[in-house]
Order: sequence, then C-alpha cells, then structure tokens
Amino acid sequence: MPPAPADLLAALDEGVGLLAADGGVVASNDAMRAVLGAVGRPGAPAANLRGLGVDADDEARLRAGEAVAVAHAGRHWRLRCRAVAGADVLFAAETTAADRAASALAELARLRLLGRSAGVLVHDFNNMLNAAIGLAATLRPLAADPTDAQLLQDMTAGTQRGAQLLRSVARMLARSPRERVRTPLAAVVAEAVALAEKALLHRGVRPAVAPVPDVHVRSEPTECVQAIWHGLIGLAELAPKSVRVDVDLVDAAIGDGRPRRCARLRLAAAVADEAAAAAISRHLAGDSGLLAALGSPALPSGLAAALFVQRQLGGDLTAVAADGAITLAYLWPALA
Repeated sequence: MPPAPADLLAALDEGVGLLAADGGVVASNDAMRAVLGAVGRPGAPAANLRGLGVDADDEARLRAGEAVAVAHAGRHWRLRCRAVAGADVLFAAETTAADRAASALAELARLRLLGRSAGVLVHDFNNMLNAAIGLAATLRPLAADPTDAQLLQDMTAGTQRGAQLLRSVARMLARSPRERVRTPLAAVVAEAVALAEKALLHRGVRPAVAPVPDVHVRSEPTECVQAIWHGLIGLAELAPKSVRVDVDLVDAAIGDGRPRRCARLRLAAAVADEAAAAAISRHLAGDSGLLAALGSPALPSGLAAALFVQRQLGGDLTAVAADGAITLAYLWPALA
C-alpha cells in the first residue's frame, strides 16, 4: 500500500492504522496513536486488536466489513476495517453520547419494525398450530391402534405447548398500556419457565420447579413474565449445574416502604464461576459500576432490564451469591 501523504493523515481526526493478519495494529497518524495510548496502560500503548478490547468474534465481524464499538475508561470508539491497495486499514473514530443516542434511536426504530413483522408471523403460525390441534382432535376417535393413539396424544401435547409459547411471544411483541392488574403468580412463573426452558436444556440443565402457591400480585403480566424470563436466561449464561425455582410468602419491605406480605420468587443456580456470581450480586444491590456493567459480560444480558422492570412494577429484585451458588429473589406485594 503506497503511503498516504503525511499532512493528510495528520489532518484527520479519525485514527488510521495498518492491521496485520495476526491482529497487530501499527498507527499511521497521531489520532490512532492517541487511541492506542488511551486504551493501553501508562507507557505501554495497545499494540493489537485484543489490546483495543476486540475479541475473536468481533475481529471476524470487523474483517468482514462491519463496524465494531469499543470502550475504555468512559470513552467510546467505532472501529472499521477496509481493504486498501491489498492492505487492511483500521479506522477508529471516537463517538459522543449524542452519536450513540442517534444510533440507538435508529436501532430502536428497526427493532420496532422487526417486532411488528414478527408479531404477524407469530399470529399466522399460531393459527397453523391451532389447526393441527383441531385435526388431531378429529382423528383421535378414529385411532384404533394404541401406538397411533399415543402418537396423536403426544403430537397434541407438543403442539399445545408450542401454541402457548407463541402466545407468550405475541404478548411480548404487542404494545400494551402497561396497566398493572391482579395477576396469578403461578401462571406467570409457568409461562416464564416454558420460555426459558430450551435455553437451559441447551446447557444440560432442566429447571426444577416447586409447586407455586395460589397467590396473586398486582403487576403487568407480560412484563412480569419477561422479568422472570430475563432472570432465567441470565442464569443460563452462567453455565449452571442446576436451577431451582420456588415461590413462598414472606413479610418484607420493598424500597423504603413498610414491611408487608409479599410473594417471593427465588431462582437458585449452582454455578462454577463464583466471581461472576458475586459481581452480579453487587451490581443488582446497587453498588457502583452498574452503568459500566450494562452490556458487558459482567452482567448477563437482561438482568439489568429485569431489575428495572421489577422496580417499575412496584417490586424488587436482589441477588445473593455464596458457596458456589447464586439466588435471584423477586418480590411483589401479595394481594389478598
């Protein structure tokens, strides 16, 4: 690659550097040297993509032409890689909060459009499953062979479960007035576990669910399901050895309120990474670092959302890590 004029490179606010096949980065202008220095240690600037905070997956995306965002000490950069005259050139542009907000709004608009499209597909697919359930019900009296009868029964049970999951997804995709209503906790827990069970089974864990008492809470049902689902998915990301779900009634104070009768849902998981479990417990307790942990491996995706949703709905979410286990505890005021 022929060198670019030095005065042109010096005039750029965007960092420019050569990217080697092994991930090494050689700065071509002062702006890139400033980026490598800001991300590295004092006296030892970053020298490669790993030093910039780019892992193997992000490196593959970067080399494929996608933009990758990195952050360090409260500063953010957008990295791009382009092939120029047979060489890979790395560009690094610092982004402001306004830039990121504008990008987030565009992404939100895209996700809303995707959500509406997905809602239509879910609705149509649910109609197909209901047709299959109706067909199975029509054929059942005609099945004289016990094997055929059992096959129809299994197909009906599986199809009904699929239809239940689709109805749950459809409710989450739909925009709701967010009205808190009297909600049976048993139904909410069953729906959330059904949604998260596949992710846990992929980890080789089947959740053990204790019988849920007949208790009602005042909540927005869809967001209540979503908060519990986020918790289960967060535990799945910790590669748990076991997951237990149970509900009981306790006297507890939510926030600065007075103690009152509350429904408590506990999601308990045995995990190998005790440091990660302890970090989650500290973040959910409100210790400093929650904002920095958002979107990072320190806080599994969804747990922060579950915390905000719980408190918005008038409940609470805490975590306790001890002896190789972490327990997420959800609280809602119980209704008589």
